[in-house]
Amino acid sequence: MRDLGQQKFSDFARPSKTKTIFRILILLIIVGAILYFAKSRLNFGQIGAGSVILREAPRGLKPVTIDQTANVAEGGVQLSTQQAAFEDVRYGGQAKATASRSFGGDLYILSVNATLPDPNNTYYEVWLTGNSKVIPIDFMTGSKTSWSLRLRSNDKYSQYDGILITLERTKDELPEETILEGSF
Repeated sequence: MRDLGQQKFSDFARPSKTKTIFRILILLIIVGAILYFAKSRLNFGQIGAGSVILREAPRGLKPVTIDQTANVAEGGVQLSTQQAAFEDVRYGGQAKATASRSFGGDLYILSVNATLPDPNNTYYEVWLTGNSKVIPIDFMTGSKTSWSLRLRSNDKYSQYDGILITLERTKDELPEETILEGSF
């Protein structure tokens, strides 16, 4: 019989707890990656991808007829659309612009496109005029000679029938140098 107290068990040492935990963690990450790939790349028999599943419609459905198509648009809002004619008051015909506006049902849409000289550290701004008032709308965006402005808001502007495009050196509430002026 051997004396077990005299035996050396260090040759048969088990891996430390940190190595075991690390191996289990790596194994879980690999299994998770495989499951994610399988779920996202393979459809497992479903038609379609993601949350859309195509199925056959039930049998025996009967079509529905609409008696009058005029009732479909009932309650709609008729928008008024106008175009502006501009006059170049600064560059002798080099500056050109088109503007259109639509309004109705408490909605106002303004679209301005312009070909203007490069402003060189200044800004182009659009203003609406009418009833002895001039109100700023916004600064135009663009570069070189192509400039534009898009506005969609509640209808606060339909009573103004004039439009200005000015060259602004400071961003304030006063129009500085008028480039184009027009009316709707």
